[in-house]
Amino acid sequence: MNLNNLRKYVDPVILDRGRDYLKGGHVLSIEEIEDLVYRAEVEGSEIYEVHIELDEEGEVTSSECDCPFDFGPVCKHQVAVLLKLRDHTAALSESETNELDTNPKKSLKQLLEVESKESLVALLLSLAADSDAVEHRIKLFTSKVGGAKELGACRRLIRSYINTYADHHGFVSWRNVDQAVLGAEMVAKKAIETAENAEWVRAVEINFCVLEEMVDFLQETDDSSGTVGSIIKESLARVEEITLEMDQISQMDREKLFQLLLHELRQSRYVGWPDWQLTMLASASHLAVTADLRKEWEQHVSRMVSEQAVGGSISGAYFADQIAAMRYGLILIHEDEVRASDFLNSHLHISGFREKAISDAFHNVRFEEVIRLSEEGEAQDRAKGLAGLVKQWKKHRYEAYCRSGQLALQRKLGVELVLDGEYSYYNLLKDTYPNSEWRPVYLDMLQKLEKDIWPRSIHTRILVEEQEYSRLLAYVKKQPSRIEEFYSYLNRDFPMDVKELFNIHIETEADRSTSRKHYENVCRIILLLQQAGGKEEAFLITQQLLAKYPRRPAFRDELMKLKH
Repeated sequence: MNLNNLRKYVDPVILDRGRDYLKGGHVLSIEEIEDLVYRAEVEGSEIYEVHIELDEEGEVTSSECDCPFDFGPVCKHQVAVLLKLRDHTAALSESETNELDTNPKKSLKQLLEVESKESLVALLLSLAADSDAVEHRIKLFTSKVGGAKELGACRRLIRSYINTYADHHGFVSWRNVDQAVLGAEMVAKKAIETAENAEWVRAVEINFCVLEEMVDFLQETDDSSGTVGSIIKESLARVEEITLEMDQISQMDREKLFQLLLHELRQSRYVGWPDWQLTMLASASHLAVTADLRKEWEQHVSRMVSEQAVGGSISGAYFADQIAAMRYGLILIHEDEVRASDFLNSHLHISGFREKAISDAFHNVRFEEVIRLSEEGEAQDRAKGLAGLVKQWKKHRYEAYCRSGQLALQRKLGVELVLDGEYSYYNLLKDTYPNSEWRPVYLDMLQKLEKDIWPRSIHTRILVEEQEYSRLLAYVKKQPSRIEEFYSYLNRDFPMDVKELFNIHIETEADRSTSRKHYENVCRIILLLQQAGGKEEAFLITQQLLAKYPRRPAFRDELMKLKH
């Protein structure tokens, strides 16, 4: 590949993108570190380093980039550098070529500082003429007045990058998403700087500009990497951070921000994105410091809850639960404890509120109330099929029994939790019994666990804990693959059984193996058999497998490694 015939060797799409990168000013620097050996920095989703080696005729003898691109001989970053080298190699003398546009001994900042204002303006105009993205970036930099003019510049910059990387249908593939959002990232940076200057309303407006463009962009791209979604979440987070700066924001600006948020929430683009709506509603709730604002917030929220509830979907219930939590937060801040307590107790069907009520009861040493709330929660969520929450309430009830000294009930519930797979309660339960009384209790639990159609891990953990190795052996004989996990416990008392189970396991795995990865796994198990004291058995089964599978060269190759 020669600098003068790149089109012959480079995919046209990559060549066009490299040319766009060069025109867009993404080649930040090029340095000749040795004769005809160049190191360059190119701005993409991050700063990438490109290394190029040429010969005297302009042939590319080596080209590397540390970006993740691996779909062809060169990436767009390399192409941009190669094009720049081609342009300069043709025009510059040997002494000039050593520096190209950059002096390796001086930074770009130093080089620009010695230029006149007129020459810099001319340079910027030249760059802008070659790239819409650069033009919009310059206009964004110079737009400091706020309002519609600035927001228009923000939108044009964001769109210019999206349009640059879109195909002729207007769609941006996942490979180009990181580059397509560069404009949005630049605008986001401006939003951060504006907030740092305490220009709260302007900062929120700029963040909403990013948010709106990125939500719309989701319809025009494949965001499987989550890049666009992350920018949206970051924009929402920045807005919420601003609304939390209550002490620094004037009442006039609070009301402006509040109205901005409600206006944004009315946009149809957020329909179907309840988490983003909830984040904005939470931000608005921080600003609802007057009765009138809270009334307006409540009216808006009630309408949204009604809209979300249509059809009785799970997402609608989730939305309503999150809104209830926000309402409770506002009551705690702006109303009295009685009102807060009444609201809490009227929303116990929501797990977060029940959890809060139980926590308060524990704090006030009202253990019977904890037990009542827990039992009600168990009944409610068992009917809903929410096993995780049922177990959560049981654990609170267990703690209440412990702290109130109700030993019999504590033991009974402890057995339930253990049988339900909660091994952490096993030793807690065991500690409530004297040694002489414990054995029949755990044996009864073992009998119940052994009746399960699908044995659970807690079964074997108890067998190991109580050193019930005969029972453990009987269990492993039903599932020979588990010998890998338990041979160290069984080997002392049942060495022959262990070797036999390994043989069964190895033969089974060998029969179902179809790839080198599978063959490596069989050999790994053979090595475990050796560790278990079955060196002779490992040798014999290796020989048997070699004889059994003469037409599996990859398997034989792995087995032969065991003999060396």
